[in-house]
Amino acid sequence: MPTIQVRTDDQTKTASMALFEQLGITMSDAINLFLRQTILRGEIPFTLSVSGRQYNNDEFIENEALIEALRRYKAVNNKIDFDISKTEPFLQAIESLDAYKNMRITLQKKAVKIKLQYKNKDYVLDYNYEEPDTVFILHRKNGKLIVKDCKLASIKKTMEKF
Repeated sequence: MPTIQVRTDDQTKTASMALFEQLGITMSDAINLFLRQTILRGEIPFTLSVSGRQYNNDEFIENEALIEALRRYKAVNNKIDFDISKTEPFLQAIESLDAYKNMRITLQKKAVKIKLQYKNKDYVLDYNYEEPDTVFILHRKNGKLIVKDCKLASIKKTMEKF
């Protein structure tokens, strides 16, 4: 992995390290977040605050399906920004599925939909930001569409019952 060296004065380094510690991230995490968000947005990206929640986006920004979904959202909606943090609870909940390879993500103003294969079956997961603990799971079985709703914490368990 390449190394980037940054020169700064002692006061800036000390103050920023103290702030990053309060945010729960390292200096390296902060620089990587900045670089990734700059690339995704095509501009200087965001402001972190101590009063806000802790933010660790490393795994999700590296997710190619999410990056492509952000590009499509921006192109279709003529918007340069999308609050990616809205998707985090949902993406964290589906991490255990290990289905990132064939995943297709569609971002919408109030929801995210994910089409994926899990245990050789096709599913669509629908997560609405206004109902942050509920997911709708759609699956075709014998030509019929089956829809189940579940809590974020039980996505894998619900999918295994189909």
